[in-house]
Amino acid sequence: METATDQSCDKSPHSKEGSSSDGLSESLRLSFSTLGCPNWELEQIAQAARAYGYAAVELRAIGGELDLLERLEFQPGTVETTRRWLGEQSLSICCVDTSCKFDSLDANERRSQIDSAVRHTELASALGAPLIRIFPDKIQEGATRNETRDNIASCLREVAERGHTGVRVGLETHGDFAHGHMAAEIMKLANHAKVALIWDVANSVAAGDSIEEAAHEVGPYLAHVHLRDARAVEGQEHWLPVLAGRGSISFSGAVKALHDLKYEGYISFEWEKYWHPEIEEPEVALPDFVNAMKKVLATDSRG
Repeated sequence: METATDQSCDKSPHSKEGSSSDGLSESLRLSFSTLGCPNWELEQIAQAARAYGYAAVELRAIGGELDLLERLEFQPGTVETTRRWLGEQSLSICCVDTSCKFDSLDANERRSQIDSAVRHTELASALGAPLIRIFPDKIQEGATRNETRDNIASCLREVAERGHTGVRVGLETHGDFAHGHMAAEIMKLANHAKVALIWDVANSVAAGDSIEEAAHEVGPYLAHVHLRDARAVEGQEHWLPVLAGRGSISFSGAVKALHDLKYEGYISFEWEKYWHPEIEEPEVALPDFVNAMKKVLATDSRG
């Protein structure tokens, strides 16, 4: 398989430049989250991106660690060298994922989460990434949905105002706010140009949305997409990730919805290997996703 073409780390996620030349759509580009290869270091991540034809990488876990702010290669004084190295590898970082969430009833805890998110915007900027990911997440015991929603919106707005000017703040459809309309409601309340949505298709479907319903709601605020196939497991809250075509998530339905929205950003494969060590290894799952998406995009391009 051909390697991914060189992309500037400073490109907008909606830019058409730098699209892969391996037959994928010129307007929809593929990335993968390092959650799917949680024990790999950056060298192996870059090699895989080239080998499998991904245009970019979404940073989550590296070397078994989720806390990117503690990684040696991302510290002041070393992150510049890391960015130059990424450029030499023709590897763009499309999103920096955080563990931040704004659902706590404790104002001090929310403040701590805001501070962490702001630091992640600085890391994203240093790496040339245009976006960070944040969770909503759960309606805590003793809280109402509206109270939690309002806190999340307020925190997002503060991160957007305090964070690096060149980095957007992306809220994932996740947890008790996985429904498209619930996430969109938070966007309206946050009301900030730098606050956007990351649509996790599987999360929305697992919450009860159809792909079409979720796309309609998230479309006006959409900056990034997570995609994986998954299926419900009896007695478990979270759906199990499975290889393409083995679950309940329609890749063709997602691609059609994104084309209807005229979305031109990344479709990021989020293979949750970190949370599900029993699922297939990244050497299996990463090329499987590319092959599945090639077939879908080829069919979609023929109408």
